[in-house]
Amino acid sequence: MGFGVDHNRAQQLYELISQEVLDVLFEDLAEKSTDEELKIIENRIKSAKSPKHFETIIKEIALTIYEDNAEEEVKNIYLDLVDSIGETIKQANDLIQKANAGDPDAQKLLAEAQKSETYTNIINKV
Repeated sequence: MGFGVDHNRAQQLYELISQEVLDVLFEDLAEKSTDEELKIIENRIKSAKSPKHFETIIKEIALTIYEDNAEEEVKNIYLDLVDSIGETIKQANDLIQKANAGDPDAQKLLAEAQKSETYTNIINKV
């Protein structure tokens, strides 16, 4: 909500960040686990019977990776991702302001960015 978006957008952003957190957890887990162990965990996640069950599995993964610091480490992953998004938004706003002020380099960069797949994906989700 600190990015100035409504509740629904904030929820969508939280879900996207949560997916990124999950990706980080799996990358860290892959460093400490065998392929067989990863497959077992993947199957447990796929067969989770509820969001609460899913959350329990994720907490177990975090405990396996980070041990006693699991909760703090996961919180830090979220905070790092939120900080990164905030910085990206700030940079985008700065670029837009420069382009609107007539900076030709900023206008060119903005025009190129608008041709990207990332831009198209973002616009289609809005």
